[in-house]
Amino acid sequence: MKTSAFQQNPNKNATKSSLFTPAFLGFAISFVLHIGLVVWLFGVFHNVELQQNGDTITTIALATFQAPSNQENVEKPKPTPTRQHKKQIQKEQVKKQGKLAKQEELSPPPTPAPKAKPDEKAEEGEIIQTLSYRNGDEDETFSQIKRAIDRKNKYPNMARKRGLEGEVIVEFVIHKDGKVANIRIIKPCPHDPFNVAAMNAIKKAQRDFPRLSVTTKIELPIVYELKTDRI
Repeated sequence: MKTSAFQQNPNKNATKSSLFTPAFLGFAISFVLHIGLVVWLFGVFHNVELQQNGDTITTIALATFQAPSNQENVEKPKPTPTRQHKKQIQKEQVKKQGKLAKQEELSPPPTPAPKAKPDEKAEEGEIIQTLSYRNGDEDETFSQIKRAIDRKNKYPNMARKRGLEGEVIVEFVIHKDGKVANIRIIKPCPHDPFNVAAMNAIKKAQRDFPRLSVTTKIELPIVYELKTDRI
C-alpha cells in the first residue's frame, strides 16, 4: 500500500515535543537569570578594583563647560601703595613732637604765686596778742587806738550829700616800734567811699597809736552815721 509524500514522521514530532517540556523551560529560565547575575556581580567587583587601584571615576556636568562670566574678566582695582603716606604721617608726627619738646624747653616754668611772708619778728618767737571788739577786749589801749582813728577819719562828702551811712570792719597789726602793717578790710561796706575813707584814716592815725609791749593785731569797726556826726 502506498503512503502519501506529505505524511509526517511520528519520531520527529515526538522529539520536538520532548524539548519544550516544563522542566526544560524552567532550566532555561534559571540559566539565563544566573548568567545575568554573574555578569552584574562581575561589573560591581570590577568597579571596586578600579577604586582600590587609585582610579577615580568623575562625573562631569555640562555646567562645568559653561562660558566664563563677564565679572571674571573685569580686572580688580589695584590697591594704591600706602607706605609713602604712612612715612609722611610719621615724619609729621615726629616734627610736631620735636616742636612741642622745644617749646617746653624754651618756656620757663611757671613762677609760683608769692606766698604771704609772715612777720619777721613773729618768726623770732615774739608774742602776738589780738584785741577785738567781738571778744569784748575794749580796754584802754583799744580805746586809744579807736580815738586816734576817729580823729583822722573824714565823712566822705559824696556820701554825706546823698545821705548815706555805713560801717566798715578793719584789721591791722601794730608792732612794738609803732609801725602798722597788714591793713585790710574784713567786712566792707556796700558804699565804696566808706571803705576808702576807713583805709586812709588808719594810715593817717598810725603815728598817734600808743606804744605796745608786744606786737598786737587789732580788729575794730569804723561806723559812719549822719545823726551823731562825730566822725
